Amino acid sequence: MKRELAIIMLILIFLIIIILHSFSFLLYYHGNQRQFSHSSNSKEIRNIYNLTVYEVSFTIPYDRNTTLFEGVPSHVYFIPVKTGFFILNVTTAIVVPPSVYHCLLLVTTSGPMNLANRQLCTCQGCVYAINISNGEIVWFQKFNNQIMTQPIVINCIVIIGLGNNIFQNCHVRGTGDNAILALNVTNGKVLWEYKTLGGDMPTPTFYDGKIIEADGNGQVFALNLQGEVCWCKNITSYDSMSSPLLVKGVVYFGSANPYIFWAINAANGNIIWYVNFSSIYPSLGGLDDSSPAYCNGIIVSAYTIKTNVSIKEILFAVNATNGKILWCIDEGCTKIPPNLESPPPTIFNGVVYHDSPVGILYAVNLTSGKVIWTFNTGFTVDNPEIYEGKIIIQNASGYLFDLSSEGYLIKGFQTPVMPGPGNMLLTCNSLILVGVNGIVDSLPLYCLT
Repeated sequence: MKRELAIIMLILIFLIIIILHSFSFLLYYHGNQRQFSHSSNSKEIRNIYNLTVYEVSFTIPYDRNTTLFEGVPSHVYFIPVKTGFFILNVTTAIVVPPSVYHCLLLVTTSGPMNLANRQLCTCQGCVYAINISNGEIVWFQKFNNQIMTQPIVINCIVIIGLGNNIFQNCHVRGTGDNAILALNVTNGKVLWEYKTLGGDMPTPTFYDGKIIEADGNGQVFALNLQGEVCWCKNITSYDSMSSPLLVKGVVYFGSANPYIFWAINAANGNIIWYVNFSSIYPSLGGLDDSSPAYCNGIIVSAYTIKTNVSIKEILFAVNATNGKILWCIDEGCTKIPPNLESPPPTIFNGVVYHDSPVGILYAVNLTSGKVIWTFNTGFTVDNPEIYEGKIIIQNASGYLFDLSSEGYLIKGFQTPVMPGPGNMLLTCNSLILVGVNGIVDSLPLYCLT
């Protein structure tokens, strides 16, 4: 009897130990889960970044309009809000940066991508409105073509473009449903649609009540906020991804076939000046891909000189007033990339930062064109961000480099985000990464220290 009682007591003690261990594990697990705004991915975040993330209480909503690709002409993309720290996967390719309006992070997608060859698989796009505090999807809207435009927002109206890179013929790029659309920011409902023959892949800009776009049909046009045409000009040269840059009433962008860089009056569409690079070089690319940047009267963009199997990346600067070429830099050669050839540049404190599929980040004096330093990043399609004077950039595989202003590596780590041709978004407390593998990652700025 005593032996049986002892066995029962041992079993009870064993069960109590198991129960207490399980209870403590649950407390530990859920305690850690509560540290994250998007709990289902918290373990993944810890494994990737090796840091502890705490909840962030939501602050004042951001109700300023976003009227330009990457926010400002220099492409230093900062929005003064606080966000939660979360990670989610929308499963389809995010090609361009997100925008913020009120309590929403607005993200556009271009359908699933084959990550082996970086080719988009279907002509399908979507707009997601994501709660910027916790990463929850508030609404989404699907469309029958890819979306490669960053959402711009004017007075609660979200403007997007539909289009793809498939050629109808040698002069018209973009098949299927090509259009500029306006959506209600609170629910995603389509307010109006302006159809175009070619694709609308560049991010439009907004000036004096007009939405201005350059499309895949060799046209530049302006719409009012009701979707009616204000002016339309034929330039017989299509734009792929070179988002119009607005500076002092003038829009600047590059186009292809022939490869021309334009300065156009935003009020009426009249051509102010242009530089025909096709008259200088016989075989070009990339000019219609690169979204130009501006600072102190100088426009900076890029193009490529092509052979059958390779490209040579050229960074250049022109006078914003008259189009005079100020300097050009040969950034090296690489094999022809699958899609975009010339990512956007970023300008900060008189220095131009530019990377490309060549895989070398260049820091260049804005005025003289003198190369200050270079840093090997590997194949890259996005442009740098600036945080407290440091340069932040990802390569195409998602590895993030944190560099000093002198070009020395401070920190580097692998992220789960494979970026497209656009900047990451810097906020007061987070760095928001989006990628062609569908991942949206809002990570704390203290991961950079």
